[in-house]
Amino acid sequence: MTGHRIGRRAFLSSLAAGGVAVTGRIARAEEVFTVGVVLPADSDKATELNRGALLGLDDANALATLFGKRLRLETETERAGGQAGHTLARAGARVVVGGAGRGAGEALAQLAADGTPILNVAAPDDRLRNEACERRAFHVIPSVSMYVDTLTQFLIEQRKLMRWAVAGDGSPRGAEIDAAARRSVVRRGGTVTADAAAADILLLAVDDAVIDAAVARAISEGRRPDRIAGIGEAGLRLPAERAAGVWAVGWHYELERFSARELNARFRRRWSAPLGDVSWSAWAAVKLVGEAVVRAGAGDSAALVAFIESAPPFDGHKGEALTFRKWDHQLRQPLYVIGPRKREDVAGQLGPFAVLADVGGKNLDALGTAMADTRCRFAP
Repeated sequence: MTGHRIGRRAFLSSLAAGGVAVTGRIARAEEVFTVGVVLPADSDKATELNRGALLGLDDANALATLFGKRLRLETETERAGGQAGHTLARAGARVVVGGAGRGAGEALAQLAADGTPILNVAAPDDRLRNEACERRAFHVIPSVSMYVDTLTQFLIEQRKLMRWAVAGDGSPRGAEIDAAARRSVVRRGGTVTADAAAADILLLAVDDAVIDAAVARAISEGRRPDRIAGIGEAGLRLPAERAAGVWAVGWHYELERFSARELNARFRRRWSAPLGDVSWSAWAAVKLVGEAVVRAGAGDSAALVAFIESAPPFDGHKGEALTFRKWDHQLRQPLYVIGPRKREDVAGQLGPFAVLADVGGKNLDALGTAMADTRCRFAP
């Protein structure tokens, strides 16, 4: 996929080109489109997802209200049984956003199978994009394979660190990372060895809950902090004095280009907290629904699915036009590699990790499961 840059001016121009005037409010009764948001029981994860969705709501309504439309959020906290999404759908939500928490991705997939479109903003499981894929499910959060491909593209192709070892913990997430790494490392010309001492990179294939202990163990065994690697934001939650590892992430609060600085600043002003992967994904999901309502007049679930499947370019402040893949409904997007700063460089809003590279460039399909390798078979 060849990307191209898109900004607010280009987006508004596209509206005008499609016959939608951007000046003046349409004189008719306001149309309300309800977006359901499934929050996990974990309060920290719920806060992260909800804050991103609320910022996305602001941005969506800033445009939608110009055309006599308005989005509203309806939230439901997930309990045992995974029925929060169904509750929201029965209450009138035309699309449901969620995916945070153990088992939440599978619950959303079932909701999609039952007929309600979903936007997954927190579950990176490769399985949800492959054998468990659903026609009405769209994935905004990067997949495990996308995160791993980001690491191998940077560390093998740019840093020439060819020999990899994988430290697993026996968890389902660990097994998924391990499998993705073995595919990705070999594809890029590297090797996976059982001899961790001889490896250039030690990849942590562990559940997020044990990241701190896994990093501490690797350091105690003599591993250099910049020769440990992992995926996702769990590394950012390490105590600042123990920050270590090279991590693949979907967003970082110090990004500045392509209006990322403004987005990060708005989030921090409102919440006094940094914008991260799940918050960015929730923001993007709700904003995307707003664009569907305005650009395609998507008044129901079927129209929303049709609009997203048509691959409209979406501006996520990542420098490339973001679209969903037709074969697994994963959002194409650049990802980022972050690494630890020197302790003396950490000050003010500069955290313990700095952005080392953005990865993906013009070929966003280089990250994640390729069309030739997909196990996804959409049912009608």
